[in-house]
Amino acid sequence: MDKPNLGEPDAHVMMRHAKTILRFLLIFALIATSVLLLFLPQAAYLAASAVLVLFIGYVIVSYLERQSQAKVLRSRNQSTISQKEVEMDVQYAGIYTAIALTLFLALGVLIMAATLVEDWSMVGMVAAVFFLMSVFLLFPFIPLFIREAKYEERDKLQHEAELHEEPKK
Repeated sequence: MDKPNLGEPDAHVMMRHAKTILRFLLIFALIATSVLLLFLPQAAYLAASAVLVLFIGYVIVSYLERQSQAKVLRSRNQSTISQKEVEMDVQYAGIYTAIALTLFLALGVLIMAATLVEDWSMVGMVAAVFFLMSVFLLFPFIPLFIREAKYEERDKLQHEAELHEEPKK
């Protein structure tokens, strides 16, 4: 009987996607910093401050991605997904949701601040205030988003496990 192909752990796939997104945003922020330094120096700090935050996020996600590889999580002859892997997948679904929510919120308030303020030297301060206000307003809902992502991941994994179970003879 053939050993079932378990594929990549879901946590690894999620962190690989997050790493790709953060890499793209980091490249974009570096290019934006260079362009703004040349053409609009008073706004260059906006993209430059994002570089530091994105780089720290990239390092953390790279570490999580390395820890979630199949060769780290699985033994050589493993035929089913272990409970440890399920828990890691569920935990990483929450982390991925938190990262995505933070990025979308930060980009949204930056765009909103850029459209509301005419003085580019004030955009960062206004964006920070908007970000804190939006986090404060969404604070009761953020844990719900994360918890829902965890429940969805757990349900998906349980459904996949039921599909891959061998029928009893």
